[in-house]
Amino acid sequence: MSDTAQPEPQSIKNKLLSLSSSSQMLLALGLGIIVGLFFGESVEWMGVIGKAVILLMQMTVYPYIVVSLVGGIGKLNSQNATLLFKKAGVIMLALWALGMVVIFIMPALFPVLESASFFSTSSIAEPVPVDYYKLYIPANPFESMADGSVPAMVLFCIAMGLALMGMDNKDDIISFMDILSSGLARVTQGLLLILPYGIFAMSASAAGTMGVEEFASLQIYLISMFILCMVLTFWVFPWVIAVFTPVPYGDVVRISRTALVTAFATGNVFIVLPVIVEECKTVLAKRASLSGEGSSMIDILVPIAYSFPNVGKLTVILFVSFAGWFAGKPIDPAAIPSLAVSGFLSLFGSVYVAIPFMLDLVHLPADLFNFFVMSGFLTGKVSSMVAVMNLFALTLLSIAMFQGLSRFNPQNFIKVGVGIVGVLAVVIISGRLGMSLLIDQDKSTSEQIANMRVAEGETKKVSRQFPVLGETPSQPIAGIKAIKERGVLRVGYRPSNVPFSYYNNRAELVGYDVELATALAKDLGVEVEFIPFKRGRFAEGLNHGFFDIAMSGLIVSVDMMQAINYTRPVLELTRSLVVADHRVKDFDSPEEIKAADNITVAYVEDEALVAKAKALLPNVTFEAISNYKRFFKQKPGSYDALLISAEAGSAWTLFYPEYGVAIFNRNSKAPSGYAVAWDNTELLRFVDNWIKLKKVDGTVDKTYRYWILGEKDKSQEKRWSIMKDVLGWGE
Repeated sequence: MSDTAQPEPQSIKNKLLSLSSSSQMLLALGLGIIVGLFFGESVEWMGVIGKAVILLMQMTVYPYIVVSLVGGIGKLNSQNATLLFKKAGVIMLALWALGMVVIFIMPALFPVLESASFFSTSSIAEPVPVDYYKLYIPANPFESMADGSVPAMVLFCIAMGLALMGMDNKDDIISFMDILSSGLARVTQGLLLILPYGIFAMSASAAGTMGVEEFASLQIYLISMFILCMVLTFWVFPWVIAVFTPVPYGDVVRISRTALVTAFATGNVFIVLPVIVEECKTVLAKRASLSGEGSSMIDILVPIAYSFPNVGKLTVILFVSFAGWFAGKPIDPAAIPSLAVSGFLSLFGSVYVAIPFMLDLVHLPADLFNFFVMSGFLTGKVSSMVAVMNLFALTLLSIAMFQGLSRFNPQNFIKVGVGIVGVLAVVIISGRLGMSLLIDQDKSTSEQIANMRVAEGETKKVSRQFPVLGETPSQPIAGIKAIKERGVLRVGYRPSNVPFSYYNNRAELVGYDVELATALAKDLGVEVEFIPFKRGRFAEGLNHGFFDIAMSGLIVSVDMMQAINYTRPVLELTRSLVVADHRVKDFDSPEEIKAADNITVAYVEDEALVAKAKALLPNVTFEAISNYKRFFKQKPGSYDALLISAEAGSAWTLFYPEYGVAIFNRNSKAPSGYAVAWDNTELLRFVDNWIKLKKVDGTVDKTYRYWILGEKDKSQEKRWSIMKDVLGWGE
């Protein structure tokens, strides 16, 4: 029997509590990831706890900004205030410029690769305009605070602080603000005690519910973003601080640990503003003589700086470079200055508004925005670390300059430049080599769509023989009763009509309408048989009984209504043009197309369906072709563009990534439905009601998301976990 004493639970608890805040948060983050990986999606509920803790951390931030800004500015005299804002403004501009240079160098990590993406509804959505008046002008300061319009709220506080500066009897108000500021700081310190629990809950929920495969297509961006943020956070900004101020590199890293870990774990910079203020005061007081005015200026500077786009926010511009690389349309170097300036200004608002704006600015498909949203959980965390270090750099450099402690001389500028360039060179070379070794660059962009399958499995009855009028025997029009007696629903389809009906890599007939046709036959209690038809020949196939219903991305045509009946619309498609990638920007508006000469546009649908396009673009020559592959495999110079729906065009570009989709008119819509024989009113009524039912029960939406948007069915997707997949527990 061993005499070794086991540590008591209370002793372990005391040791944990004695850890620094940053160590506790790192430990909580690591334990949360382990718990999430072990238990999987069964710990998804813990995200509620994490969110609650974060909301608690936010409750002191807005009041803290108000009292610190009003009180801090009120303490200053006009001479010191002017000096501070001038010097801080210069440093802020310098840090923005430095960050932009590093951000635009980082795409050198990207390997050579051609790719494309599924259709996205964001590509046809009208951009949401930013209300800059509301964002920056506090017409109602209380509304600005409630809406989280930090710039407007900061402007109001600056105005109040400036008003106090000129008042003789301001001491009582300043004293009251100081007391409130101290009280709010104590509340924040108290809330930091429960923050590790929130971090643990958030990381456990995320690790248990997010699959690595969701980020497979984003691996280049994720790795590049991580490298960029690590370089900015742990080298560029600390190195600049260490060279130009009395604060050494080691102290910069030490004082920023708690704020960095908190920002990374929560993805929230807002909640660490009080921590940044206190740590800057502490380190300057230790390494230099921090005056009372300098301390007040720190209270002012951090909230003001937060209301401007920081370099952490600017790092999202890397996504635009990635989007160009991913779409096979790298950003033209000549467009970089415009992207830098316009992107910076757009980032005064939300990144979710700025990214679509920047994608449009460099003529990239807006549907790539979905990739940005999908990766936001990870990239938001590392970019938050950059934002924190940017605030430390701005504050320490500005106060050091204000108090005459800065060391700006030619030798130090050279030292900073050599240090940054040297590190970037090593990072770019090693990162590019690492990506080429670890990442599969030969993976075809068509792999996902070429391997997609119908939910019910392989469709067994599929004919590839086209019925021929006069040779194939005509059959009576079959209503619901006849179809059930026969035991088979005959569905007309058009081959190679991606993504509605096409053959996958298993030589199976698959697609959006194949999926719904299978579901329709199942609800009728019969088998399904697919029979092909050629372009524009589905009417004769229906009226001669070759098949009962045509389901293959049919666009409703007024002219065809004289020969067949259409069901209620299933989809609303958007007219677009598919063109070579390098020409997409030349076809993204009717005005640009009209300005071009000798344009030939191919189309597959009947002549009546391109009437609107012909009226809109009278200078364009339209030429009918038998199938879409004829366009993509054309002889050079045969056709300039292909008239097709944006939904189908995006799917085709997955097979041919050297092409892109130009949505020249977002308002040009075309309903898509199914067709039955003119006299088959019984089947028409049934299918109309069936479509209505399937829209209500979510079947149509689920099918749309899978075949058109390329989204996986997460409700049926099995989440990996150690508990189930390694130990076999809970199965």
